[in-house]
Amino acid sequence: MVWIMVKRRLSVKIGQQSIFFNFKRCTIFICAIFIAFNLPSARAGDDGWAGSIYDAFDKNDDLNFEFSTGIEYDSNVSVIDIDTQTAEDDFAAVFDAGVSYRADLAKGSTLSIGYQFGQDLQFEFSEFDTQTHRAFASFEQQIGDVETGFSYHIVYARLGSNGFLRMHRASPHLAGYALNKRVYWRAAYTYSDKEFIDRPNRSSIVHAGAGDAYVFLNGADTYVMGGYRYENENAVGPEFDFRSHNTRLKLVQRLRLGQRKMKLKSGWQYEDRNYENITPAIGAIRDDERHKFDVSLEIPLNDIVYTEIEYSYDRFNSNLPSAEFDQNITAIRIGGKL
Repeated sequence: MVWIMVKRRLSVKIGQQSIFFNFKRCTIFICAIFIAFNLPSARAGDDGWAGSIYDAFDKNDDLNFEFSTGIEYDSNVSVIDIDTQTAEDDFAAVFDAGVSYRADLAKGSTLSIGYQFGQDLQFEFSEFDTQTHRAFASFEQQIGDVETGFSYHIVYARLGSNGFLRMHRASPHLAGYALNKRVYWRAAYTYSDKEFIDRPNRSSIVHAGAGDAYVFLNGADTYVMGGYRYENENAVGPEFDFRSHNTRLKLVQRLRLGQRKMKLKSGWQYEDRNYENITPAIGAIRDDERHKFDVSLEIPLNDIVYTEIEYSYDRFNSNLPSAEFDQNITAIRIGGKL
């Protein structure tokens, strides 16, 4: 899933125009909650840093639908993709929905298609609203103990009232179990073509290779995931070319709550990004390090509806001043799985 991080400050203004604007935004948020509670029942999985592979196995139905709506607080309004941050905070109403369909074509062959939509409505500054559309298709073929597959994604994102990003992504992969099914592994190559609509110098071609391993300590109730990704991004503007090493760790624990189970997730991500050419703004080669810590708790309210509480802390270290900052994000959501 493509995440465009846009954060702003909530300011209180005295004046008829500002009060009306906030009322309109809050009305949209309340309507989103009303719609969510009146959708038909369903069941679906979730998505992680590069796709939560094992959770995807919970999608046994041919047709899956998932939605969530809520409110988010961010301590630092920023557009990370273009190295912009304001050091000011804000609230936003958020809504996400996705639908996918899976068909068994033949023995060991599966075709999946889907669409995902995301919308963030900022409380004050509509120029920082974000909207994301993603369509995808994937094919998997089981060959002995190894799964082979190929996926293709098309992404379109808006920032404010303008187009922001178009992206095409293609990814072949291999996957399978090891050690008597105590470990699930996945290796993938990803080719991405990114077009920043109003910032052509940032448009780029990205080659990436990644490997993940899931170690099951207590079946699906408790498992640890570790992964590594290498990325080579070649942009139109030479100052944006970089190579990066990325690592991540995640722990997932399902906890009994009556007849149902809560899901507690915690994780850490690290990126060492090395730029290849001089950045004119600082007259030197840029060097970035990025840390992210996150934790979330998903609490089922019934067989369909759940609530989720999320917190994340991001630390961006860079010799480019606009790209060095801290960020705290807290969100609460209500959603449903069909």
